[in-house]
Amino acid sequence: MTTFQFTLKNTPKSNGEKSIIISLIKDRKNTSLSLGHSCLDNQWSSDTERVKKNHKNYKKINFFIEKYSKIITTVIEDLENENIPYTLHDVVQEIKVYKGDSQTMSYTKFHEIVIENLKKSEKIGTAKVEKDTLNSLQKFFGKKEIGFNEIKYLSLKKYEAHCAENGNKPATIGIRMRTIRNVFNQAIKAKIIKEKQYPFKDYKISQIKSSSKKEFLTQDELKHLKEYNPADQYEAFAKDIFLFSYYCRGINFIDLLKLEKSSVIGRNISYFREKTGVAVKFKLNEFAENIIKKYQSSPNSVFIFNILQTNTPTKVYLKNKAQKYLTVYINKYLKNIMKALKINKNITYYCARHSFATALKFENVSIEIIREALGHKDINSTMSYLNSLPDSKLDKIIEDIIK
Repeated sequence: MTTFQFTLKNTPKSNGEKSIIISLIKDRKNTSLSLGHSCLDNQWSSDTERVKKNHKNYKKINFFIEKYSKIITTVIEDLENENIPYTLHDVVQEIKVYKGDSQTMSYTKFHEIVIENLKKSEKIGTAKVEKDTLNSLQKFFGKKEIGFNEIKYLSLKKYEAHCAENGNKPATIGIRMRTIRNVFNQAIKAKIIKEKQYPFKDYKISQIKSSSKKEFLTQDELKHLKEYNPADQYEAFAKDIFLFSYYCRGINFIDLLKLEKSSVIGRNISYFREKTGVAVKFKLNEFAENIIKKYQSSPNSVFIFNILQTNTPTKVYLKNKAQKYLTVYINKYLKNIMKALKINKNITYYCARHSFATALKFENVSIEIIREALGHKDINSTMSYLNSLPDSKLDKIIEDIIK
């Protein structure tokens, strides 16, 4: 059994005060931890193991001692209940983990390590999601260093409400919660924390209700977009690229960036999707051809569009370039355009892909044909687009599929 007591260090500081320490004893061995506070001999009570009232900060320090006492008691009880031999070193490490103030074991530090590992693996997009989640969590707690034990069921519920109040959609909140859950899972595997510290046994991400569906533009809204007179070159670019994607079967932006001049033969264009490796080939319409001419690259570039500054882009370069263009040059101005057109939808570049799929569905095109057009590997991916359709239309399509 481990025992502990709060006492003063024998050696005084230069100002005469002595550090307040926790003395831990087990199997006739002892060690100590400093609390980061100090006082004079006549300001300390050995009987109560607390600071006397003649110390100006006695309330604050005693509250800190009380908190520490509860943490140590809990740690010792947990170790004893596990019925596994342990040492004083184990007690000290558990206290640091429980407090969350160990730089090597705090949630913040561990999450930062996860992010760095993702960057090294060139998973830039995932690393950005992780970083955004960590930043959001730090803003919620109001500090940089967050301990694992600070993230519990109630704090997760409060954080969920905080995200919703700040305009985050259920899908975004779900992504952030899954990101936090993944960090906990990795920390448990790495033996940084114990399973009893896992808050997702009680907190269920599936309970986050999403009333929103994937956004798309109707044929009327697309007509208004095509007729829209852009306010400047930035709106013109955002409009053109969105419509290019729509007319090119909802081409993903990474694939758009990688389109090579050799991909176009006559009026036909072909490429392999970055995400699935599936070959896509189709005929360009007049609008798409005009967009290519408008934004064509220099003769020295192998790529169609004048966006990439190198003929040999790395995956990291491509992902960073795509992220920058989508955020800075496209989605921002699409939002302005939708506002001007009084279309109350959160339209981004990727909504062009969904708009394309939805347009086909409204015409009762078979799911198998749409799967091929979108370059999906399996029909399940294509079926996810059905979520945006009215029930009556959805019923008709399903009838066509299963008849």
